[in-house]
Amino acid sequence: MSKSLLVVGFLMLWATATAAIAVTVSDTAIREVISQQLNAINNDDGQAAFAIASPNIQTMFGSPATFMSMVERGYPQIYRSRSHRFLNIDDSSGTLQQRVLVEGETGSVIVRYEMIEIDGRWRINGCRIEKVEDV
Repeated sequence: MSKSLLVVGFLMLWATATAAIAVTVSDTAIREVISQQLNAINNDDGQAAFAIASPNIQTMFGSPATFMSMVERGYPQIYRSRSHRFLNIDDSSGTLQQRVLVEGETGSVIVRYEMIEIDGRWRINGCRIEKVEDV
């Protein structure tokens, strides 16, 4: 085997390993942000929950109080969640979405959190609930 084939093989292996590590670091950072927001919401800390939202979401709701009111009315499973478990990250729709199984007082749902990276920090840019029959 020639040296050039060995070098090319090594570079391909290194690039694959580097990409896998980068995804793992991003996954961890995304999950930390979502966990922080879920904890803030459960502790009625509207300031902290609102701070994790993207600028688009902050503009849409205007204040932490309005944001928390929307979560309470529109997302009862999130508002008083008992537990959450991270599922897969999906980027097939052109946006990065972390799927999370959330168990709350009113039942269990899968929530798709749309994530956006701004200035090196992950922010939540919205979410969508999928109903779950049996978990």
